[in-house]
Amino acid sequence: MTTLAPVAVAPIRLTRRGRFLVSVLSFVAMLAISLFSIVGLATASAKASNETANSTTTQIVVAPGETLWTIAMRVNPEIDPRAVIEQIKDLNVLEGIDVYAGQVLLVP
Repeated sequence: MTTLAPVAVAPIRLTRRGRFLVSVLSFVAMLAISLFSIVGLATASAKASNETANSTTTQIVVAPGETLWTIAMRVNPEIDPRAVIEQIKDLNVLEGIDVYAGQVLLVP
């Protein structure tokens, strides 16, 4: 019986075009993963916002000199004000932290 000699396998060589294609496909894969994670985070945030909106909320009028911090402390002093501020921002779709005297806000 004869035995076969092992065959040496040459490493894969990529041309310039092949390296470019691998780079582009890697970039597209990373971009797709990033987009899916962003969409997932946005969906989770919207769901949390809806749950917050469905809980008991109250309307208040911002007094002169009040900030979101002072409102958060007044509305719910036993919870970390940063968490309450985020809830207020989500309920009122606020981009920043600026509030104005006379502004009506929903608060948890």
